[in-house]
Formats: sequence, structure tokens, C-alpha cells
Amino acid sequence: MNVNRAWARGVAAAHLGPETSPVKGDRGFVIVVGGSALYGSSPYMAGLGALRAGAHCVYAVAPGGPAAASAGLQMHLVPPSGPELDVAAVGDLVRVSSRLEEQVARTGARGQVVWLIGPGLGASPIAMEVLDALAEARDGSAAAVVVDGSLGGGDQGVERIRGLGADTVLLNRAEAAALTGADARLTDRTNGATCQDLLDLAGRTGAVVAAKGPTDLVVTPQSVHRVAAGHPDLAKASTGDVVAGVTAGLLAQRLPAPRAAALACYLVGTAGHRVSRARGPGWLPTELLDAMPHAWRTTRPPAPARFARLLLNHRPST
Repeated sequence: MNVNRAWARGVAAAHLGPETSPVKGDRGFVIVVGGSALYGSSPYMAGLGALRAGAHCVYAVAPGGPAAASAGLQMHLVPPSGPELDVAAVGDLVRVSSRLEEQVARTGARGQVVWLIGPGLGASPIAMEVLDALAEARDGSAAAVVVDGSLGGGDQGVERIRGLGADTVLLNRAEAAALTGADARLTDRTNGATCQDLLDLAGRTGAVVAAKGPTDLVVTPQSVHRVAAGHPDLAKASTGDVVAGVTAGLLAQRLPAPRAAALACYLVGTAGHRVSRARGPGWLPTELLDAMPHAWRTTRPPAPARFARLLLNHRPST
């Protein structure tokens, strides 16, 4: 299936509620788990992407630093005690997630809690220990999971993804090759992995697999979405973090995982086209986030005026 504006508008109309929602949590909650001393900005770029996708609230379980200070007004920070994410931080994640899951159940909110695992975590020297602790923590949580990266690649990476119960896995060219055994030097539109490789990977992991490239592929054992909305200038640092965050934000609003990933690729690709035309190839990753509202406006029509007035006049009972 080829993803275009008509498809994106149809998905937004079918799955996303009105732009103004009276119930806290209708748009879900995202908890980003990642970061390292080397890649300190990744989890915060992902968190901002989730907010741009419409998520109600974002928590970042990630190391502090300049990026955390910059993002702190937009999301809740749950930093570890040291410069790297550690196993103890997983306990903080579980406590936050449990509270949010209880809130969704108590209020009847339409959204859900999503763990976004991986942005910037791969450079941590204790990343595998943290991932093992996260897999153990999954047993007691009903949260959905988005994994950003190959988690080490090979059979062990596949097992980690399965152990986390991932709904969606987002991969760049090298990560797709690491998990499928494909040649990362290939230049075809499937990012160095054939479509059959990705179909097999989706079957082995039980997750939707999104492989980013000139044409993004979002694959399940039953379907393939092709998203050609991207731009060559998107091949730069931090753009993958934004895609991961937007995917998690849409999943938090209970879009089906294949549609959440495909719509995220479309929206970020559309934003990338706009910012590249306006700024040229030297645009900054934060400008991609700033272009997201335009991508939404061309995809999602506003709520009817009468319905919007009703929502604005709504007074929740106390």
C-alpha cells in the first residue's frame, strides 16, 4: 500500500479524536527510556516528537544535561543518579507507568501508556543490563512498547525485542541490516534489507517493523506500507528520534501500530520537505519539530465549529 495525503487524512479521521478533548489522558502518555553520556539529546528530541504528535504528556527517563534543561518545560524528567541510564531507573519507570495506567483506567480516558525504548541508549556501556531489566519489568505492565534500534542486532537483538513485547520496531539502514543479516551497503529502497527480510523479521519479533530510507517501509506479516514522503535532507542526526517520538505519540492515541508508524513517517517526511524548502540543507533538527504543525494542518482537518464549541464549553464534574 502506498501512503499518500489521502491515506493519511483517512487514518487521521478514522482514529484520532476531536482536536479539543475534555478528558485528561485521551491522547495518551509516552515514557521515553534512553539516552547516554554520548547521545544526551536523543530521548528529548523523541519526547518532543511525541508531543508534536499530540500525546497528552511525556515523561523522560533519561540522563540529565543541557538537552534535559532545554526540554524540561515541555515534559516531566525522571533522571538517573549518574551520567548513564542505570538499572535503578527502570524501577522509576515502572512506578510512573503504573500510576499513569491506573489513571487511564480510573478516568476512562481513550489513550494508553507507551514506553519508547532506545533513543540514544545504544552508546551506554550498560545498555544491555538496562534492556534486560526492562524486559523483566514488562511482565507487570499493560503499556504498549515502541523500540527504536536493533538492540545489538542478530538473534540476541531479536530476542530482546520479543522479550520487551514490542508493538513497533523502528530501524535505520544499519540497524535493519544488523537484525536481518542484509548487506547495509545496498542502496535499494528497502534500506539494505529486502522486503522479504523485513517480513521475516516482523514474523520473528511479533512487531511491526518500520525501516527508514528513501522510501520508508512499514511491514507486518500481512501488509506493507510504502511511504515516499521523505526528503534526502532527512538523512541527518536526530530525525530518527523525531520519527520514533511521533510513532509513540500516535500509538498513545490508540492508532493501530502499522498505521501509527506509517502516519509518523508520512508526517515527518512532509515536515522535512517543508523545512528543507524553507531553510536549505543546513536546517536544524529543532526546525523539523517546528514544521510538524504544518504537516498536521495539511493532514487533519479541524473539528467542526459546533463540536469545538461544545467541547470548549464542557465543564467536568467535580
